[in-house]
Amino acid sequence: MDTLKSRLDVLESEIFSISGGPFNLNSRAQLSKVIHGDGPTQSVSKDSLDAMAGGGNPLAGKILKYRDIKSQIKRVEQSESRKVERRERSKQRAEEEGGEELGEGGNGVTMGRDPLVLIDSSSYIFRSYYAMPPLHRSDGTPTGAVLGFCNMLNKLVMDRLLRGERPRLVMVFDCGGKNFRHELYSEYKQNRPPCPVDLIPQFDLIKDMASAYGVQQILAEGYEADDVIATLASRGVERGVNVNVVSSDKDLMQLVDDGGKGRGSCVLIDPMKQKRVGVEQVMEKWGVTPDKLGDVLALAGDTADNIPGVKGIGPKIASGLINEYGGLEELLGRTDEVKQNKRREALQEYTEMAKLSRKLVELVRDVPTETIQGMDDLEVEELRMEELDEDRLLNFYQEMGFRDVRRRMKNMFEGSVNGQPGAGSSVSSFVRRKGGGSGGKGGGDEGEEKTFDNVPF
Repeated sequence: MDTLKSRLDVLESEIFSISGGPFNLNSRAQLSKVIHGDGPTQSVSKDSLDAMAGGGNPLAGKILKYRDIKSQIKRVEQSESRKVERRERSKQRAEEEGGEELGEGGNGVTMGRDPLVLIDSSSYIFRSYYAMPPLHRSDGTPTGAVLGFCNMLNKLVMDRLLRGERPRLVMVFDCGGKNFRHELYSEYKQNRPPCPVDLIPQFDLIKDMASAYGVQQILAEGYEADDVIATLASRGVERGVNVNVVSSDKDLMQLVDDGGKGRGSCVLIDPMKQKRVGVEQVMEKWGVTPDKLGDVLALAGDTADNIPGVKGIGPKIASGLINEYGGLEELLGRTDEVKQNKRREALQEYTEMAKLSRKLVELVRDVPTETIQGMDDLEVEELRMEELDEDRLLNFYQEMGFRDVRRRMKNMFEGSVNGQPGAGSSVSSFVRRKGGGSGGKGGGDEGEEKTFDNVPF
């Protein structure tokens, strides 16, 4: 702000120097007289000043810059005013609820009231890509998955950001390349098709999007996103933080935990089915508790990740065996007790493959802190989004060509000053919209997002 005001003072001095003396820069009549001379008042609109500046009139060019900087100052002042209003409302609400306000200057978040949301970003990028129609900005860059991710974040946190809060939400990414699982089994995930060509450039754009929203991006060299999520979730649960993992990856169901005295809980949020997956749901689907799910997956194998498992044993048979013998290790040590001939023979033939599969599906819950990037020396309970930066977010929408979303978000920001929603500002208006946009080449945000219509957070 100080820099903008200094630039404004310099421009004002230059304008007065060129014009021969001070005058009221906000007066249309005086501007017309200075620029056009005596006579009837003439236009001093942006278009007319643009034309004159293009023709070599230095005074017109200076006045245009002066107006632009003045507009920037006004926007910054309005943005700061909205932030103050949000903080005050949040502080008042925290006091009414008897919560403890955290963070320098008060971020409006009360300890224990909000879960730590861990987004399995790489997985959701693919989900968003297939859920959205093919969209492109004006330079031809594909943006459909980016818009889908924006819709999801708006649905998850925008209401809270507008209230001055800093939600506990981070995005976890795969580091890329091979990891220790490939060393254990060279064919791990070898059957997966290549990434769609038009999705590849959107990975970096989604990271830019995360920065625009103020979301921390976390990954670890040599580990998969699942391992980082498992590590953060386990730390959070042990420290009394409730954790929500946004993913439909069945492997992450191993983390589901009802919690207990002094401990937090962990649930999965399936972004496609819009359901919370707790212990009961895991048992209903797999027939075992979450702590035994890895044993079932090791026996049954997984074609998606190319995990071999034991030939001829599917999930239902696997869960029955695990429940009967208490676990994979116990089962493999007592295969001679299995009554069905084919199952017994398969288990004995593929014992080593079952043990290997168990290592492949096991989630690493203690990724070394020094290998985790994006934590910024924070503890897991300190992970939060940054305070909402309206201009930064609106600029990102502008760069992406998301004109409809930008307009709606701008209305939302302006309406939030008095605690009232702006025109067209409902968060749900960012999702499940059909037509009327400006999709295709030329940049727009037409199309229907098929997920996160009513997420049960």
